[in-house]
Amino acid sequence: MIQSIYLKNCLNYFFVIIVSLIISFLITSLIYQNQIIKFRETEVMDQGRGMTHLYQSLGNKGFNEYLKSTNLSYDVYLYNKNGLVLKTPSAPNLSGLSKKTIMDVVAGNVYRKLEYRPRKMLIGLPSDRKNAKFALFIKPSLKEPFSQIRNILITSLLIVLFIGISLILITTRFLVRPLVHITNATNELARGNFQIHLDVKSKDQIGQLAQSFNYMVKELHNTEQMRKDFVANVSHELQSPLAAIKGMTIALKDEAVRPEEGQLYLEQILLESERLSGLTKQLLNLSILEANKSPFKPKHYQVDRQLRNQLVAMQSLWMERNLEIDFDIPKLEIFADESLMNQVWVNLYTNAIKYNFDYGRISVRGYDQGNHVEIFISNTGLNIPKKDIPHIFERFYRGEKAHTRASESYGLGLAVVKRIIDLHKGSISVESEEGKETIFRICLNNE
Repeated sequence: MIQSIYLKNCLNYFFVIIVSLIISFLITSLIYQNQIIKFRETEVMDQGRGMTHLYQSLGNKGFNEYLKSTNLSYDVYLYNKNGLVLKTPSAPNLSGLSKKTIMDVVAGNVYRKLEYRPRKMLIGLPSDRKNAKFALFIKPSLKEPFSQIRNILITSLLIVLFIGISLILITTRFLVRPLVHITNATNELARGNFQIHLDVKSKDQIGQLAQSFNYMVKELHNTEQMRKDFVANVSHELQSPLAAIKGMTIALKDEAVRPEEGQLYLEQILLESERLSGLTKQLLNLSILEANKSPFKPKHYQVDRQLRNQLVAMQSLWMERNLEIDFDIPKLEIFADESLMNQVWVNLYTNAIKYNFDYGRISVRGYDQGNHVEIFISNTGLNIPKKDIPHIFERFYRGEKAHTRASESYGLGLAVVKRIIDLHKGSISVESEEGKETIFRICLNNE
């Protein structure tokens, strides 16, 4: 592929430079041709006037001897009203020159004629000697100066072409080199090497592509690490209850326990089974949400009523801990999926109950902020360490205190909450300080 890009770029540049040189040659030749014609015409006119003065002083015989002895770069013809008087010895006869033209020049008019093919010029100047009038015609050839200019232009353009092609081959290689690095890095990435990094410092599109590639590698590395962590965490979470169930099942099968302990083992197996069921349910919910496959049907409804009803539904849990409930929310309406938001409140209430002190307090507050509402759910209990706060919405993340406070925690509840809030284009944040309540702040649109 890289060779193809390199070849295509070189061919494109070659085509552009060759076409440009051809057009430049044609335009330059035309410009110089016109300049040469004007310059040559002026020069021939001056030479012709000199010839007329020379003829006036030398006469026919002397002027004829002059033409024979001098090697002129042009042909000279002298006419009177009767016809040709003399000419340069090697000059051919003038063809196509009418009697009328000769008489016009004899009469005192100047004659100019330019022939592009072949490139020749004919200038006619009037002259007189001893009251006799003559016409002096000079016929220079334009072929030689045109050939010289053409040769100079061709030589110059060939030099430019050689230098241009050489520079194109070099600069294109430098241009394609970053693409070679990107291609090699892509192949390394495809083999699972996430440590690859492109060091391209240019600010052009290739530099931006390299930066995007580095960002993609970083995100893929994070995703791969999350996948590995996810598999490891799921394996760990599944291993513990499965190992317990297996051990107790084997003990029951081998009748290694007393009959009165058998009932206790069965109850424990049931608890571990429920724990597995809860874990798989949370995993299923999270995977559905992350795949955007969960039905999303937002509508306007009273969120204060939903918060109150869910708190009542969980009354047995918070009463078992002897918790005080401080519920103070005015009538609030939001635009959201009622079923999904119900999962949010269940998870947040569960955490507020689970991580609270006995005889602690749960507070629920709500405020209408115009185009959105803010809901605060706080609880007493151990605070969340500052180092854990940025990670509490990650899957399977549990701080040290969470492990000690509730062994049945999976570290998935808040990840589900965050995904649902993001799905509603809302926000959720947490504040937790030593000796103070832990407060979750949820911001949701109401239109």
